[in-house]
Formats: sequence, C-alpha cells, structure tokens
Amino acid sequence: MVRARSAVAVAIGALAVAAPSFAAQPLPKLALSVFVHTSENLDSIVWTGKQFLYVQNTENTVFSAPPKGLPIHTFTTMPKLVEETRCKLSPGTHGWPADVVFCHSPDDKIYEIPGGGGPAKVFATLPVPSGTVSDGALVWDNVGHFGFELVAATGRSGANSALNGTVFTIDPSGAVKQVGTYQGPGADEVAIAPAGFGRVAGDALLSEDAGPGPADLVAMDPAGKTETVVHLAAGLNAIMPIPALTRRAGLPRPGVYITDDLTGNVYFGPAAQLARYHGDVLIAGEDKPLFWVLVPHGQSYRALPVRHNTISAKSLEQGIIVP
Repeated sequence: MVRARSAVAVAIGALAVAAPSFAAQPLPKLALSVFVHTSENLDSIVWTGKQFLYVQNTENTVFSAPPKGLPIHTFTTMPKLVEETRCKLSPGTHGWPADVVFCHSPDDKIYEIPGGGGPAKVFATLPVPSGTVSDGALVWDNVGHFGFELVAATGRSGANSALNGTVFTIDPSGAVKQVGTYQGPGADEVAIAPAGFGRVAGDALLSEDAGPGPADLVAMDPAGKTETVVHLAAGLNAIMPIPALTRRAGLPRPGVYITDDLTGNVYFGPAAQLARYHGDVLIAGEDKPLFWVLVPHGQSYRALPVRHNTISAKSLEQGIIVP
C-alpha cells in the first residue's frame, strides 16, 4: 500500500510539474534525434554488447539489428499477446547465465531466449489471477537489496486500466517470491534505484502510467513497503538509471535509446549530455514526450525537467542507456 505523501513530498511533486521552479539552476539538456525508423511497433529494446534486440508490441516478435540499428532480422518469437513485453539481458553473474535474454510477457510469463536466438522457452510463471494482463516491467537487481535476482512487476498501464499490481523476485532456478503490492495505475516499467540514491537506494522504482494524466513514481523496498517518490505531470514509462560513461569509441554511440511503438522510431540522445547526472535516474512520459532527471535532495527528491528538441514521438516505451 502506498504511504501518504508528506507535505515535503507534495511540494517536491509540485516543483516537478512546473519547470520554471528550477529557473535558478541549469536544467538538463538532451538533443534527441531519430536513431532508426522501422515499420514495426517496437516496445522493448536491449543492447547485448554485440547487437540490438527490438520487441514488437503485441506480435511479440523479437528482431535483431547490428550496432548501427538497421537492418532488422527476426531473432525469435513468443506467443502473440495484447500489450507489451519487456526484455533484459542477463548479467552473467550471481548464478545467472551469460548472453541470455529474459522477457516478461503480458500474461506474466518470464521467457528465456538463447543469446544466439532460437526458441523462447518459459522460465517462470508469476502467480497472478487468471486473466491478469501486465506491461512486462522487468529488471535485474544490480545493487543487491533483492538478492541480485530478477525483479518483475505486474500491472497494466493506461488511463482506463485496472489499478494496482504486485512485485516479485525470480531466482536463477526459476523460483518466484512475492515482495509486495502497490496501489495506483499499473507500472509500465521497474528499475533499481542506484546505490547512493538517497533513502530509496537499491529499492525497486515503479513508473506508474495513468495515460495523459499525472502519475507517481513509487519505490518499493525488499520488505514490500512502498512510498511515493515524486508526482509528475504525465503518465510514466521508461525509467533509466544513469551509469558512468566509459568514453569508448565505435558503435553504438553512447547514449539514450528509446522506442516509440506508434511511429516505429527509435530515438537517440547523447550520453555525454547526462554525464553530470551519473547515479541519478532519467524518466520519460509515454503519451507526452516529457523527460525528467530525478535527483536526491536531502531526504526528498527533485525531478528536473529536461530541455530537449521537439520530436514526433507518440508513445515512448522502453529506454536504455548505452554507456
């Protein structure tokens, strides 16, 4: 259950909605452009270290692409299901196999896909009521508060969707354990707050999506307790902890890559523009192309509006940052 926000948190949420409140300090900037245009409705993106993987909304076809982003080729398929599937690359540590991709499908099954492609097989099934539809929120615990396990959140996004959802962990054997439940619009995605990220460091961050209306970013700790971190002006989707840059050369370019499942575009923003925010969290709206950098501020958080150029995005989905 989401705890009531304090007066401080409410004030911070109000600041996050109004960009002029931050006029006294430089705001983050991100020069966005179209990385590639495809004819597919893409909702998930993975960088494997060798290639991109794109997942097609509803059809659940997984495409591969070279570092330059095109051309795309069929990598594997999963059962066709309405709503979104999110995929993540295995870290290859703490008992997890290397070069394997795991995906959370709308019917709350976790699929395992070999690194070289081939048939996707069910790795785990989340214990949810029959008929539950989710948006595939999935992430690896890279801090350790959830035992370095896979973290999945149920819940369907959108203004008219059913409320509330559940967070689970999955261990390398496929065993599933419930962490807790949250209230409010369904979480489109889940991320692990970076170490050192204030009082919610290492917690699961849930980007609730209320469609075009305001929505909360909710944190859940390993005991299942939740709190609203910040209240923002639009339904949320992509949530990306900002890593340290490696300053490497070659392709793909270091930066933000984010899919749009209505235009078929994948957008790009240079990572160097976010370098000063290493250890903070980048958040994007879905129906509105709005971006914020969430930063600790004492015992609270501020969502700094990101200034960016106009893009033709209609439905921003999963984003990743390639350092």
